[in-house]
Amino acid sequence: MVKIGIIVANGTEDSELVVPVDIWNRAGIITKIISIHKKKNVLLANGIKVSCHETLDVENLSKYNAIYLPGGTKGVEQLSSTNTPKLINFLKGNTNSNVWFLSICAATSIYGKLGMLKGVKATCYPGYESSFRSSYVKQPVVVSKHFITANGPGSVFDFAFKVVEKLVSPAMAKKVANDMLYKGNK
Repeated sequence: MVKIGIIVANGTEDSELVVPVDIWNRAGIITKIISIHKKKNVLLANGIKVSCHETLDVENLSKYNAIYLPGGTKGVEQLSSTNTPKLINFLKGNTNSNVWFLSICAATSIYGKLGMLKGVKATCYPGYESSFRSSYVKQPVVVSKHFITANGPGSVFDFAFKVVEKLVSPAMAKKVANDMLYKGNK
């Protein structure tokens, strides 16, 4: 069973959290939303309040097949700060493992700043590619090695379905897309 740990902070982009979680749950993926704050409740970028399953300080990240970092400028600033050493140490310590690293929008810059994108192609929201310029690809969704990245909220559906395709199966991605009447790229 595929398990994705979703790391969020106050200011995380609403659609980049909610849409993938919905699609992944429909595909049978176990998702767990994890707050970096001491409280389980976070306030997303556009005012939606979310009650997370757990907080980062007590969560064991090694039980996940994938770690997802959604975007949102204010949320990403907090995810990449010195306030999250447990997350940063886990990410840096697992670059050569079978863990998938998922991100969208500004969040891909975290992987770049940690030096995780050497030899990996990736995308992000325009203006955040400076930390991984040589690996940057100007596409909506990019799959490279154990990374799946997307450029922003407009690509959130394609990103979520690509994750299902790679971590579960292409047939499941197509089934969920058809069930949702999704007509975009799948």
